[in-house]
Amino acid sequence: MKMKEMFMSLLPLCNVTGVGELPVPRGLTLSPDLPAQTLSLTWQSDSSLFDLEIFHTELMNVVLNETVAVKADPVTGLHSWTWHSPLPLECTSHSARIRARNQQSVSQWSPLQTIPGSDIPEKSESFMFPQDKVVPVGSNMTFCCIVKEKDDFKEMMYGRQEMSATRLSRRTYAITVTNQPASGNTGTNVICCSQRLTLTGAVVFVGYPPGDEGLVCETRDLASAECSWKKGRDTRLRMKRSRTKYTLNGRDCLEANERKTWWCGSKVWEESWTLVARNPLGTVQLTDSAQLTDRVHLLAPVNVTVVEVEAWSATLQWSWSVAAYKKLEMVCQLQLFAHELSSTRNYSGPGLSSVVLESLWPDVDYTVTLRCGSKHSFWKWGNESAPYRIHTKMDRPDALDVWIRMDSSNTGRVFWKPLSMRKSHGALVGYEVSQSSAEEDGRTPVSVPPGNFSYPIIPNNSSDITVAVAARNPAGLSQPSTVTTPAYRADSQLSVSKLLGTNGSFVLSWQPNLNASNGYAVEWVPTGCSGLCPVDWKKVPESDCSFTVNSDSLVAGVRYTVSVYSLSTGAPTLLQRWQGYSQEMIPSQSVSELSPSQTGSDVLLSWKATAMEHQRGFIRGYTVYLANAAHLDLIANISDPEVQSYRVKGLSPSSYKFVVKAYTSAGEDAGSTVDIKIEMDTADMLFVGILVPLGIMFCCLILISICCYKKREWVKKAFYPEIPGPKVPGDWSSPQGPLDVKPSPHSLVHIVENPERDFTKEGLFPVPEEEEESENDNIEVDTDSDEPALLRYYNQVVGDGSHSNQVSDSSGSSTASVGSTQTEITYAGIQSPTSSQGACRGGGYRPQMQSVAGPAEPQIEFEADFQDDALNTGYKPQCSWQLDSPEAENFTGSLGSPTSVTSSRFLIPESSEEKPQPSNTWFHNFLSGKS
Repeated sequence: MKMKEMFMSLLPLCNVTGVGELPVPRGLTLSPDLPAQTLSLTWQSDSSLFDLEIFHTELMNVVLNETVAVKADPVTGLHSWTWHSPLPLECTSHSARIRARNQQSVSQWSPLQTIPGSDIPEKSESFMFPQDKVVPVGSNMTFCCIVKEKDDFKEMMYGRQEMSATRLSRRTYAITVTNQPASGNTGTNVICCSQRLTLTGAVVFVGYPPGDEGLVCETRDLASAECSWKKGRDTRLRMKRSRTKYTLNGRDCLEANERKTWWCGSKVWEESWTLVARNPLGTVQLTDSAQLTDRVHLLAPVNVTVVEVEAWSATLQWSWSVAAYKKLEMVCQLQLFAHELSSTRNYSGPGLSSVVLESLWPDVDYTVTLRCGSKHSFWKWGNESAPYRIHTKMDRPDALDVWIRMDSSNTGRVFWKPLSMRKSHGALVGYEVSQSSAEEDGRTPVSVPPGNFSYPIIPNNSSDITVAVAARNPAGLSQPSTVTTPAYRADSQLSVSKLLGTNGSFVLSWQPNLNASNGYAVEWVPTGCSGLCPVDWKKVPESDCSFTVNSDSLVAGVRYTVSVYSLSTGAPTLLQRWQGYSQEMIPSQSVSELSPSQTGSDVLLSWKATAMEHQRGFIRGYTVYLANAAHLDLIANISDPEVQSYRVKGLSPSSYKFVVKAYTSAGEDAGSTVDIKIEMDTADMLFVGILVPLGIMFCCLILISICCYKKREWVKKAFYPEIPGPKVPGDWSSPQGPLDVKPSPHSLVHIVENPERDFTKEGLFPVPEEEEESENDNIEVDTDSDEPALLRYYNQVVGDGSHSNQVSDSSGSSTASVGSTQTEITYAGIQSPTSSQGACRGGGYRPQMQSVAGPAEPQIEFEADFQDDALNTGYKPQCSWQLDSPEAENFTGSLGSPTSVTSSRFLIPESSEEKPQPSNTWFHNFLSGKS
């Protein structure tokens, strides 16, 4: 349902209550004020309480529904009420109606009254309202756009910001901007756009009300007034109609100008002033009052000139542009500016117009400025005059500060300091140097160019020389300065103390000297300097025994020799001397002549100290580094600077790189590097080559011995097993009768690996004893041969040590060894038994016995016996015991004792007991653990 239809449907309901009880208000009229956006309503009625309604006519939107109490005007009898519209009244048509009300009832509504807007059909152009409005910063404002007939609407822009629009009528759209910021110099643009182009727009000026303050009025000519004030914050309103306008005592300040302050003048001093500042957003009122003599602000002096100039003074004169100043008691201030000089001087007097400037310096350019003010009730200094230049005349120079230094016992040089501009009193043209002694009345002065500040002298060995130096400029010659040659003192002849700088300066103190009637002189010069050295000095009063050599006269990293002399009528006397650095730095060069030398596995590094001019500080010591791939490993820190070598010990053969650095309190230098390759000496290599294998072998023997000792039982069983004693049947304790044992000749024993006999090979044959012994010396046993070894079998003839034959014994293998190797032992040429068969029936082992007389001749039966024995596979000993032999008793201990085929000794020891005793050898004792 449309708003208008809804409104019409509600009208009957509103007339139900109180119909006819209260009269309807009459003569309602609407009076709009478009710039102020207000709508005034007037009507006639007997009531004092009314209901008001205001609509946007086209859409009948209610914008106001309010009950107000309005009393009638006693003269006209009309009721009046004003409504302020939030948007310009031109934006759309407005309608209003009113009805009376009391506590019980209301009247009917008066007829609607309408004021047309700019969106009526009769006006078909596009419009934007309001136009060129001035509003304060932070205010809220509504803008409306009336779109031309048949044009579409897209958006409204406030500055560069797109705003959300509300539709008020068929052609009207509105936006509301809150808390508006200050606009620029040309205001803020509000634009209404269609899809294709800009339809219309407006400008709004957002600024501040006036904020001026500090009104002050003063007089410049002792008659008129000039008022000035400080402008407050910028109003941001630049348009002519919105600028701030000023009035002073009701008169417009049309000549008001903006400088550091704003001012407005008055031709007459009024002693009281009121300034009003007004713009569209507000008004400010300022006041001030004062007596004329209290606000005198003088103008600048004019025609400043100098009427008389001397070397030490000048007379300055000026004039005033205002005649009234000649009677005014005033004070004037002069400011003098010169090279390295500046001063301020004050002068006073009535109508002051000239002054005498004293205590000036000769031959100096001065720049003078002048300003004056009222002496009584001083208000402020007047304007300053234009700068004026004064150049004083020349005068004789001041006396020079001279000093003498002896380079050796017969040469020296006199020095003097250059005079400053204040002391030279003019451009110097040169110096005059003269010397005299007790033996000479004087010498002709020598002229020295102005750029020189020293002159050589030759002392007289018989007496002291006094040197006089004077400076000359075009005005004349200065007073001569004299100095007497001191005794030569070389640094090496004195005890020189070490001096450490403090913040780049030298702080000195010394004991007072009674002979210092003219004070003291402190001299400092670079140490080790020869020839024309940069000598500097300072003379100190006799009351002072301390002095600080400032850093501006010292160079960091330079060693200085500082000396203190006492001054009297004679030659200066040296009291004390130091050497030191005002500020230590790292050495500029590294140590020199760094060289290595090898001694065995040690390396001796040696070097020379850096030259003194490159040390730049006291050398505190040296550091020695071993250079690796990417870093330095510190080896030693030598804190004694006198030590200039270091031995690196215990180096293995390889290549090494060493770095040696000197250091001061400021740090280390860049360092010197040296390379060396360590090689082993020949004697050492031979010594090591001999001792190392011997030591290894000795250790191995000890380990083997320890292992063998701990495993002695196993070694004994493995390498020296127990051989059981033979068991002989029968009673062999005593022979039954004499035995005539004749040793038979020994025969070769052929050991056959295969039990089957191979008759293709040569058999055993007898060998004479003499040949056998001779052949044993040269024949080696072939242990690697596949042929069976030819073993010799010997019978051990044991008898008295006096006549026993030296016979090699060859024992056959034991029963165990024979069985294990399947070896058949055959005896060739064994003598057949010729004695009783009873001896052979004993069943025991019967060895062959050979006579001690010598080997017997081969028997005839040899071959037959050999053949018979060869047919047997067992062992068949001979039983040819001769019981009646006189030598039988000598074989008792060896009867029945077998011998090994590889040994010439009996395996069974000689004993009468059944269990043989072990052999008493060192190896057996070792295995047995005996000592």
